[in-house]
Amino acid sequence: MNIEIKTAEELPGQIGELAQQATKEGFNFVERLIEEFKSGKNRFDQHGEFLLFVYDDHKLIACGGLNQQWNENDVENRIGRVRRFYVLPEYRKHGVGKQLLQHLEQKARKDFSALCLNTEIKSAAHFYQKQNYVFVENHPNYNYFKYLV
Repeated sequence: MNIEIKTAEELPGQIGELAQQATKEGFNFVERLIEEFKSGKNRFDQHGEFLLFVYDDHKLIACGGLNQQWNENDVENRIGRVRRFYVLPEYRKHGVGKQLLQHLEQKARKDFSALCLNTEIKSAAHFYQKQNYVFVENHPNYNYFKYLV
C-alpha cells in the first residue's frame, strides 16, 4: 500500500465509486456528502473545517471530514465534529482508518479542543473506542467524544 492523505477543496472524480460501495453496505452518508457538497449545504469550508481523502496510489479508498460543533455555552472549548468518515471494506483493519483519524485529529488541534461524532454502527463504535473516543449517553447531537490534548 502506498497511502496518501489529501485535503480537498473539491470532490474527487472517484467519489461516485466510493459512494456506490458505501451504499452497497447500507451506508448513505457518502452519498449525502456528495449531495450536500454540490448543493452548498456543507462544503467543509467554515472556520477550521476541512475534508480529507485517502488514496492508495491513485485509487480513492477513504474519506472523512471535520465540521464545527461549537459549544454555545463555552467559547473556550471549541468542538469539531467528525463527519462522513468511510473506508473501503478491503482497506479496513489495515491501519487506513486509524491513519486518517490521526491526521484529522492533528489538523483539528489548531482550531478545536475536542472532537465529537455520532455512530450507531457497532464496528465503527469499536474503532472509535480504540482511538480513545468515549461513549456519551443521552446527548442530543453526538454519542462519542474525545478531548484533543
